[in-house]
Amino acid sequence: EADLVTKKTEPELHRLYRSCQKELRIRRNVRLYASRRLANPVSCGWLRPFVIIPRDLDIRLSMPEIRYILLHELQHYKHKDPIINDLVCFMQILYWFNPFIRYGFHCLQRDREMACDQGVIRAIGKEHRLDYSRTLLKYAWQKKNGMYRIYKPPLSALGGNHNMLKQRVLAIADYERPSILKKIKALLAVCLALLLACVFSPLLRAYPFQNASFSFEHENWEPVDASSYFGGTDGAFVLYDIEKDQFQIYNQTLSQKRIAPYSTFKIYSGLFALEEKIISPESSLQEWDGTLWEYPKWNRDQTLDTAMKNSVNWYFQDLDRQMGIFKLRSYYNRISYGNGDLSGGVHSYWAESSLKISPLEQVILLSDLLQNKWKFQAENIETIKDSLFLADTPYGKLYGKTGTGTVHGKNVSGWFVGFLEQKEHTCCFAANLQNSLKATGSDTAKIVMNILSNMQ
Repeated sequence: EADLVTKKTEPELHRLYRSCQKELRIRRNVRLYASRRLANPVSCGWLRPFVIIPRDLDIRLSMPEIRYILLHELQHYKHKDPIINDLVCFMQILYWFNPFIRYGFHCLQRDREMACDQGVIRAIGKEHRLDYSRTLLKYAWQKKNGMYRIYKPPLSALGGNHNMLKQRVLAIADYERPSILKKIKALLAVCLALLLACVFSPLLRAYPFQNASFSFEHENWEPVDASSYFGGTDGAFVLYDIEKDQFQIYNQTLSQKRIAPYSTFKIYSGLFALEEKIISPESSLQEWDGTLWEYPKWNRDQTLDTAMKNSVNWYFQDLDRQMGIFKLRSYYNRISYGNGDLSGGVHSYWAESSLKISPLEQVILLSDLLQNKWKFQAENIETIKDSLFLADTPYGKLYGKTGTGTVHGKNVSGWFVGFLEQKEHTCCFAANLQNSLKATGSDTAKIVMNILSNMQ
């Protein structure tokens, strides 16, 4: 809802605007619009650039004051701020959970306005900087008293909040033309910031390419032929004897391939929640919020035991949300869980999203869990073990967790991970089925049970 300012509609304002463009040596046709629904002047667009000002700006301010504001907005165009703003907004959307990104955007907004202020002073002369400061303060006062309270665009912060405005006015008062040394220091700071961004940005690590498979390096392992149990379904099976430190592997290639963990992540989600005291061995109840799920057993209050046995997604999602993505990431890094990538978000990082793990890594993690190599509370380890207990068998106590992955209603992955405790030793196992109607946790569990039974 903005009108183009032309020679016919606003001749004096149009003439002033064109003189500002010439003063800044802007040859491109940067159009000027006026809107009743705008709180701040704003410079927008990088393919078809334009400036929008509040409709009654010429009533509130004098022409010299409007000139300062137009020069300021055209500085945004000269500095290519609309492009930078689009990139920053994209980063904010992508990393909405990161408070450092929000703080960085605030600092960028402040520095961007200060850079435009300096550009205006260079154009009008240092002797007029106090008049420019008075214009900013006058405009801020009008905003504070309700004259502009409609729409605040994300790019422009003319006037700004109290702290930002104070910093800008002080910077204008202390303005000195930057020396060559200062320019060199600024350039070096930018180069350093870009280098740090390249090193630390998750976008540039390319997890899917660098961590598609787990590199297995262990001398004490032997292949086993379990093809008859899988009946032609693509799958992998790994068995690890902790006491003998020996692996038995079917389908070595797939056993090293990292795939989504689905519900098997709940073993560690529960453990982390215990460590953070979100729940405790004595009190792990989470109340059902009344949402109706397709599985009747989910539609009730849950404890860690019932949620683990019934694989209740909302229970563990609630635990993860209470913990927060930063603390959660630190725990996954601490135990070296697969690729450790939680960029898929706290709600679904484990379901055909960012987090990936291989069957071999599942077995190694279970072994580390049982031996408590991470130095967690012993009672928390025992609580997780109890929640995984399935049955007493002729060959020992069986513990395990299934997981089923579906995409567009089709089964794509079936997990069964766990361990068998015997008097003499403990064996950890992990099996996965891929891309089949039988790729479910229950079908995978049946295959594992047949293999373990025949291996005795």
